[in-house]
Amino acid sequence: MAGSERKQGKTPVTVAMWGNILSRLGNRQGLVNIILLFLVLEIAVLSIEQARWITPQPPLTLVLVLSMLTAWLLAGSRLPGGVVHILALAIGSGVTAWQAYRLPAPETVSFAAFLVFLTWVVGYVSTWFVLRRENAWVAVCLGAVVLLVNLSNLPDRYYFFFGLYFIAAIFLITQTRMVRQHYISGRGAGFLGRGLLYLVTSLLLLVILAVSFAWVVPEMRVPQLQTMIATRMLWKQDIEKSPLNFFAAVPAKQPLSTSSARRDLLFDKDWHREDHIDFVVNSQQPSYWRMHMYDTYTSQGWVNSPISDHMLKQEVPWGDADALSAGNTVTYTVTTNMMTDTLLTAGSFVSSDTQVLVHVSAGDVISVTTPRILGPGEHYTVTSTVFSPSPADLSGVGEDYPPSIVEHYLQLPSRFPEDIRLLSENITRDARTPYQKVMAIDDYLSRIPYEEEIQAPPEGTDGVEHFLFTQKSGFCLYYASAMAVMLRSVDVPSRLAVGYLPGDPGEGVGEYVLRDKHYHAWLQAYFPGYGWVDLEVTPRSAESEVSVETPWVLAGTIGEYPQYGTWQVWPTPLMWDWPYDISPGEAAPKSGTLRGTFSFADELGQALLIIFGGAVIIMLLITPGLVFRSAFYRWLWGVDRANLASRVYDRMCSLASMVGLGPRPQQTPLEFAAELAVEFPEQAKSLDDIVRAYVEDRFGRREGKPGLFEEAEILKARCGVYNSLLQRLGPVKRLFSRRF
Repeated sequence: MAGSERKQGKTPVTVAMWGNILSRLGNRQGLVNIILLFLVLEIAVLSIEQARWITPQPPLTLVLVLSMLTAWLLAGSRLPGGVVHILALAIGSGVTAWQAYRLPAPETVSFAAFLVFLTWVVGYVSTWFVLRRENAWVAVCLGAVVLLVNLSNLPDRYYFFFGLYFIAAIFLITQTRMVRQHYISGRGAGFLGRGLLYLVTSLLLLVILAVSFAWVVPEMRVPQLQTMIATRMLWKQDIEKSPLNFFAAVPAKQPLSTSSARRDLLFDKDWHREDHIDFVVNSQQPSYWRMHMYDTYTSQGWVNSPISDHMLKQEVPWGDADALSAGNTVTYTVTTNMMTDTLLTAGSFVSSDTQVLVHVSAGDVISVTTPRILGPGEHYTVTSTVFSPSPADLSGVGEDYPPSIVEHYLQLPSRFPEDIRLLSENITRDARTPYQKVMAIDDYLSRIPYEEEIQAPPEGTDGVEHFLFTQKSGFCLYYASAMAVMLRSVDVPSRLAVGYLPGDPGEGVGEYVLRDKHYHAWLQAYFPGYGWVDLEVTPRSAESEVSVETPWVLAGTIGEYPQYGTWQVWPTPLMWDWPYDISPGEAAPKSGTLRGTFSFADELGQALLIIFGGAVIIMLLITPGLVFRSAFYRWLWGVDRANLASRVYDRMCSLASMVGLGPRPQQTPLEFAAELAVEFPEQAKSLDDIVRAYVEDRFGRREGKPGLFEEAEILKARCGVYNSLLQRLGPVKRLFSRRF
């Protein structure tokens, strides 16, 4: 037999291994293992497919099936483990190339290849461990990592995948454990009991892990450590521009605002109009909250001159302290409600309580960013110097501009439309100072209707020219751009700023809620002796969210907003959903819909905490029973080879007494066995073997332990008799019988 196996190229070890694997797959328990494994991994894969990170996307479910099939075929191979895994990686690489390069979108090939190969590795490794080691924890952990990383970048509505995965993982771990115990120990009465105990233990453990992830992780941040790592790895600042970054073509699924997304500001057909909260600012005075500034105008929009980056440590001031001391120092705290790396600044940036990168272009600070992306709920404090000259102060300012300002901020494209220059000169023909020019152009632009959505400028046309002479309507970007280029054409230095309007009032004085609809573009003009001054050109209206009457954006002007007299009567906008056209002094609504206070992760954590509490209560109720049950089986199935025959007979008598079949005092062991044989005729031979071994051990002349063959016969007989008695006994009597 062995020779025939060698002739066929199969060693006994290989045959046994294949037989073991095929036997497990060929029975109900093994098939359930594979089905549950596929279900667990498919939930994680399906979460990625449903997110549709790229379109079109590779069929990840097909890749998962192929990887599991490959693992099954290679699990019984007689090749060395290293060779098998290398072969699996080679096959996975082939499948990756086949799936990725058949996609029509070349810019997403790298990301598609990443998804396919990741799915292959997870499927292969998980199946290998389930088949070869009966270990489902590897599969559950790999799937959980994929699922949690994916869900952390998705909106809340995708989190139902977490619940599905949680349930499927429990069943997989429990089923795999029970099958493993089944093949190690054989079929026995204690199998179901141990399986139930393992199910409850696994459930409790997974509930604790789930609650920890959903409840603790969203709040567990180490900003100092994260910032230190980011500042020590400055190459990460340019990773988005690297050709090796295959995530570059993947659109974000959550609110995201990074400095790289604002490198270019192009004319488009619409602007930000969503109602979700981006930031909450606590400040001693309202302001326009700036994120970025642009110095170079193109016909299609705005860009920046070459930018230099400067690392600035926390609490270290930026710039000339003497010059900054001339203004009003303002300190404010910003709490993020989105993923961002850009700090909100008001006036001239001085310092921050966190390490930052200061970006300088054309000799001025254009933006301030953090070395890492801040998550929702993080906060930072900024100190700025705000200059607030009045219109009367600016009306007498002349045109004695510094050469550096003239060099960078009077720039216009080489093919700048002449009709814009002629219009600007005609509007300002009677103006003698920069102040008068600003007022004249502002008066002209205020007559153009505000529209939230317009037709984008045709390709090859100048955006401002299209706005002034063709479209004749637009939103903040067009008004601010028109004012900037018109001022430049009449020799007034100007630039464009983007950021947020002061926002909605929060729950207390000094709190400002910045929503997506408050994202805004405005103008800054340079006045000798005062520097850059914010100007608001967009007409005041409910649609534009602008409430400034004059073009001068000063703290006093912003403080005259009608809604700022309602702090004491409005509930927090984070808590209630109500219309924003309530007049000052009007009573606040008494009921509303809770919104924004608790994130989905918090709600999920609370729900899982309830589940956890219920599981603990259930455990407290059933643990004593499980302990007694476990002790009962240890007592019943324990083996004492020195007194094997007597122990087996005594415990048989105890079980029989529990079901009312115990030996009567006058009965001999043989009579007792005969009576039990009437109740359990299929166990007649086993009863006879137990009683004869007991009689021989108790009353015979044999000394010492029985032989190995006789031990095996006694243990075999014990298994059949005990199981028959246990079936008659029932679970309640096993736990609470007085004899136990």
